[in-house]
Amino acid sequence: MTTSTRRLQAVVLFAASACLALTMPLAAQDPSPAQIDAVFADFDAASSPGCALGVYRDGELVYEKGYGMANLDWGIEIDPSTVFYVGSVSKQFTAAAIALLARGGQLSLNDDIREFLPELPEYDTPVTVGHLVHHTGGMMDMYAAMMDSGMNIFDPIENGEAVEVLASKPLDFEPGDRFSYSNGGYFLLSQIVERASGMSFTEFTTTNLFEPLGMGDTHFHGDAGHIVPRRAMSYEGGNSGELRQNYVSTFGFVGQGGLYTTVGDLIKWDRNFYESRVGGAGFTEFVETRGVLNGGETIDYAFGLRHAVYRGQHTVGHSGGMMGFRAYMERFPDQRFTVSALCNQSEIDPGVLARKVADLYLADVLESGS
Repeated sequence: MTTSTRRLQAVVLFAASACLALTMPLAAQDPSPAQIDAVFADFDAASSPGCALGVYRDGELVYEKGYGMANLDWGIEIDPSTVFYVGSVSKQFTAAAIALLARGGQLSLNDDIREFLPELPEYDTPVTVGHLVHHTGGMMDMYAAMMDSGMNIFDPIENGEAVEVLASKPLDFEPGDRFSYSNGGYFLLSQIVERASGMSFTEFTTTNLFEPLGMGDTHFHGDAGHIVPRRAMSYEGGNSGELRQNYVSTFGFVGQGGLYTTVGDLIKWDRNFYESRVGGAGFTEFVETRGVLNGGETIDYAFGLRHAVYRGQHTVGHSGGMMGFRAYMERFPDQRFTVSALCNQSEIDPGVLARKVADLYLADVLESGS
């Protein structure tokens, strides 16, 4: 073959590959840091509370950053290691503890909750552990029950007294008839974990969830006086007037909330949905199982996780908010992509911010609109 012939073949091959490249869809590019940071620009100031952001793909960290201030008194900035109270994002960990006990044979989702909490009244239809997991038991909300009893929800209260408060209230509906979100039900789940395991709820979750996953900055805060290094304070009033600190140091309920964590630790939890390091094979499928009502309707709520559809894509996640803290963690299972946003001002909506970040990363698969 002559040199000129080889050159001609090379030109033809190059042209063919170039044409093929033009006809193939381009791979999506990750957004630039500037594009991501722009989502949080309103809070990225020395005078503002803000958020920590974590972006994960395939159980690995893609992007993390802090915006705004963790403590305005001391001028401490938020960074990815800042520890936040995450409100009801906690529920997936409470439900995971129940799942571990169920899969280990220490309880059944079909068990009457009075097997563990005999101080509760005998209801006409038994309330099961599974009813509490899926918010279908008719249990009154914890905070509503306290206020109905003339109590302040931020006053210190022992677990036994809180159980008594719930025991004094009738069910809102026949167990299994419908879904009604209940912080009371999830508080009772924390007590069931204690009774079934013989360990405190904080000890059980630390030993069986957080330590195995290396989540060293994560714990359920059952002791209101417990010192938390790098903890953010929380605030309210930024959009309507003078900022004021909102954090309540005496608040110590766990189960329905009570978790402190970081965006760095949450990636380790996210990774477990793919690796099942905690829980073993089938654990993810177990905790993603949705509740079913008496009439046969399947609800969108699983084990402290909500199934939803965002711009044509399946998501699994949860929001949280209490004492001025706001949190959101949402996973796109088909893309193995997750965003978490932990914030410390009541007027911030972390769900909106997290989905704006997802819009940037998943622009090639998300449908138009919202």
